[in-house]
Order: sequence, then C-alpha cells, then structure tokens
Amino acid sequence: MSRPVILMFLAGLLCGPFAQGADEVNLDQIRALATNYFRDSTEIPMSVDVTTLVTDAGGKAKHQSRATAGMVFNGYNKGAGKFSLRANAGVMSAGAMRDSVSGDLAAFFAGGLISKKDPAHTLAIRQPAKPGEPIVVVVTEGDCPPLELMPRWMFPQHPCGSARFTVNAGSHGGLTFQSFRFDSSGPPGAAKVAYLGDVQVQAFHAEVEFQEGVLPGDRNPYLWPLAAVTSVTTNKGKVTIGNRYSPKK
Repeated sequence: MSRPVILMFLAGLLCGPFAQGADEVNLDQIRALATNYFRDSTEIPMSVDVTTLVTDAGGKAKHQSRATAGMVFNGYNKGAGKFSLRANAGVMSAGAMRDSVSGDLAAFFAGGLISKKDPAHTLAIRQPAKPGEPIVVVVTEGDCPPLELMPRWMFPQHPCGSARFTVNAGSHGGLTFQSFRFDSSGPPGAAKVAYLGDVQVQAFHAEVEFQEGVLPGDRNPYLWPLAAVTSVTTNKGKVTIGNRYSPKK
C-alpha cells in the first residue's frame, strides 16, 4: 500500500530583470535555455534512492537511513505559474518519502529561480577562464527574512539567499544547465525538525545535478534531477538528505 502526496506550488515562491551579463553569453541566451529545459512535459515517473543522516551538535550520528521513494514529475506550467509533482512510498518508507521531498523541491526551485521576475534578485554571468570550464550564473538576493521551514517539509518557507548555476555543453547539443547550488541567508528561525525536535534553523543548503531526457515525439530535451543533496543546520545538529533519481522505464 502506498501513501501518495501531491504538491503544487505557485511560481511566486520560486520564480526579473537581472543585472547585465557578460558579452560572450548574454542574459537572453540564459533565459532561452531556462524556457527550453524547464518546461511542461508528460508525466515522468522516477525512482528515488534516499539517504538521510542526522548528527547532533557535536557531529555524532543520531539517525541514519536509506530507502526508496517514488516521484512523478508533471512538468512546469509557466502560464499558470506553478509546477506539480507527486511523491509516494510504501508504508514502511513513509519517512523516506517525507525526506525526499526536500530534494524534489530544490530541483524545481532551481527551475523557477532562473526565470524569476523579481527586481530584488540580481544575476551575473561569469565566463569560463579556460576552454572546457563551465559558465557560471550567480543569482543573489539581499534583505532575507528569518529562515523558516515549511510545516511538513525540510525546505524553506520563503527561499532567500544566493544561488549559482553551472552551464556547459549538453549531451544533445548546445548549452544546458548542469548543476545548481543554493545557500540561505537571513537570521535563524524557529522550527520543529524530525529527529532533532524544537530548534533554531541556522542555515539551509542545496545542491542539484541535472540530467537531460528526451521523450518520444519531442526532439527537444528536458531537464530532470539526477541527484540532490539538501541540509538543514540547526543549534541542535544537522540533517543531510541525499536523493538519487532514476527515470522508470
């Protein structure tokens, strides 16, 4: 028996005029990449290998687990300003499903952030210093509110901080987004965190690697997560969750 969870989030959570980029790769090209790779698709069922490690304030392990959850990605809907996904797992893996959502949200947050229309965000493009090195796109936001988590998920209620994308040659030609990194800013906020209890959340960190996929009848590739690592640092310890995604045949 499985326990599905359906999540839908407004792009207002996620997704400006950005700062002027460098000449070699300009902002229009970055936006075009985002429009192409982070778009609607048919349902993509994925298997998610989830590992969770909880350590106390001294770095000693309090909890470790590894299990498998499921995720069905339904695509981005730019017109409606939202994306949707379904997370599921068997009764014995309910904790893995809950933990895995943190990485799911990090991946989709990345897709919305790169095209976000918000003057509070600034974007800078760093050209590669040598051939073969990636282009780096840096997004920053200042004056962040206290770091609060969503009621059920270990992900910020209002993500705010600094992010960076790496852009390089894609497996299907042209440029593509390869990875994403996010670090929260803002003062600590109160939360109740699984395995640690009532805490002050001091930092949230996320790293996502992307994979290209092509669907039958569509020559343009999509981007789905390949791996995601998220961590929540608190005054009582740290929770680190790793997801590894495999599209189901």
